[in-house]
Amino acid sequence: MRNLFDQYNQPENRLTHALAVCLDEDRTLLRSFLEWIAVTPTVRANALKIVEQTLPGDVPESEEVAQRKGLPDIVIHDGAEWCLLIENKVMAVLSDDQLARHERTLRRRGFEQVRRLVIEKDIKAIRQPKETSTKTWSLLYEWLGMNGGRGEWSERLRSYLRAAEVRLALENYLTEGTLTMFDGFPFSEENTYTYGEGKRLLKLAMKELREDQSLIALGMDSKAPGRPAITGRDGKAVWDFLSLADRPKDGAFTSYPHLTLAVYADHLEVAITIPNGVVRPVQKRLMKLGSEGFTTLNGKILRRAKAILSKDKDARLEAYASQRHFLSQRSSATIDAKLTFNLQTSESRGTGPVKRQPEWVKLFAELFSRKRSNIQFGYMMHLPWGTQGLDGRDSLRLIANSWCAMKPLLDLIRGVEKSERDEPLP
Repeated sequence: MRNLFDQYNQPENRLTHALAVCLDEDRTLLRSFLEWIAVTPTVRANALKIVEQTLPGDVPESEEVAQRKGLPDIVIHDGAEWCLLIENKVMAVLSDDQLARHERTLRRRGFEQVRRLVIEKDIKAIRQPKETSTKTWSLLYEWLGMNGGRGEWSERLRSYLRAAEVRLALENYLTEGTLTMFDGFPFSEENTYTYGEGKRLLKLAMKELREDQSLIALGMDSKAPGRPAITGRDGKAVWDFLSLADRPKDGAFTSYPHLTLAVYADHLEVAITIPNGVVRPVQKRLMKLGSEGFTTLNGKILRRAKAILSKDKDARLEAYASQRHFLSQRSSATIDAKLTFNLQTSESRGTGPVKRQPEWVKLFAELFSRKRSNIQFGYMMHLPWGTQGLDGRDSLRLIANSWCAMKPLLDLIRGVEKSERDEPLP
């Protein structure tokens, strides 16, 4: 049996080999695959032949020779008159006549019924004639996982696509587009966090969160870019941010609060970050609030977040103030001092095991009013791995609801004085 993880030099060839092996090994999967792309062969799936980087009847070529000759990526055929031509793309661009040339070659080999399929990383990149089926790698990934998976080989291919996405991103092959779709944060004691996987999942999640209507209604700018580059191969956390539409358009993102999402080794952090260099009007509103104002604000946020906090006994809402410095532009922050406290400590009555300690909110307010050094502030929802819904697509709603729970803070930042009922979010 061929090894699914054989190494090929080009991304397209690695993925081609993985797809060909899985379809060849699992004929039930092959039959379902043909149904998915709406292609009907002349014989049963068990009788079909699959060749890669060669033509039916020829001896397989080396990768270098196959590239030089321009051979098809995969051909699935009945050995007589019917075949499916598959071209897979990640980095390379499919030329206008490439499929036509492959089809003419196959017809000269006696295949009168030639069907065509293109698999790309981005649906926008696919501009093929109507008679050509078109799919993306992310749609293939989603299809493979439908209905709880389709068996051992479909899960192997899904696992390979996840690993390939991490590897190609590290190799700078996959700067745009994706091979997979977001299906939750699966980290646990058995499946421990890795920087590469955290970065992959963060990218997928942020892509979908930019289209979330509740966040757009919250004032998120869906068109604004996040971090220009998330570099590195290792780290205790990986993060990105979403800008707010009412930010100053001529300043850096550190001049206005923003929505931050961070993936840590043991938890997910959903935060509103208030940078040290935030614009003066926002500074004044926060300085004016005082400890009583922050206590009231914390109570509003806690009531809105009640349903989220109930999903895990260790989930919590915190406020923080942090002083830090960086040794270089690409280095992680060195924390010089940090205050972090559970918002429940500022409630008029203690909540469960959390006792009322108003000193923390007083100190927090004092830091705002007397700040002289470089201090970043923020509010954050701490969701440990294992929180109900975090390991599936429901995590997107958990994240969006966490930001929406902090709307009273955004109202304060924006100077919105109209009070709203602080009902819990669904």
